[in-house]
Amino acid sequence: MSDKQALACFDFDGTMIDGDSITAYLRLAFRRGDLSPVRYAAVGVHTLGYFLGWESGDAVKTHALRFRKAMPPERREELDRLFAERELLPRIYPEALACWRAHQQAGRKVLLVSASTDQYMRHVAKALGADALLCTPVLADETVAGNCKGEEKPRRILEWLKARGIQADFEASYAYGDSASDLPMLRMVGHPVQVNPKKKLLRAAPDMERVAWGKR
Repeated sequence: MSDKQALACFDFDGTMIDGDSITAYLRLAFRRGDLSPVRYAAVGVHTLGYFLGWESGDAVKTHALRFRKAMPPERREELDRLFAERELLPRIYPEALACWRAHQQAGRKVLLVSASTDQYMRHVAKALGADALLCTPVLADETVAGNCKGEEKPRRILEWLKARGIQADFEASYAYGDSASDLPMLRMVGHPVQVNPKKKLLRAAPDMERVAWGKR
């Protein structure tokens, strides 16, 4: 009998929920008055720069979260917790939550592997009982470093396993993602699953298993 550990690795934005979480985070901050109209508009400019290849993901997220520097720590914590509890957790697809729980019951290590930032994702991971949260870290000065996307996802998974002395049974493991940037993680495992896949992912891996979550 193998003593290797099977994993279940879940992307979050677009996979477990519809849409992009950091965009919703900024909307909530704007509604609460934590993010000014000028800064809110500036985020859109930097986001355009990212899509045009002028700015990195780290730089765009740093610009987006810069408003947090002026907030008292308790106000930041309140925003992060409220966003996770009121906006993210209720949006998780029922099928995604059922799949997550089934993997937990089967004894697999369930990992949340996301490009979203950790200031609010830590609350999501705690509520779900994740064995690990591997995401984009926000540093003490509110800058972002190490966008957890593309090849960074399998690198972070391997780093987490090594740090804990866990030997993974990748052939018996599962991974779930919606975009081409999830392909490096999906290709690590014996059971990759595309969830509501975007066109680029479909073109890159047309024979991969697909599921439709949250579709009526």
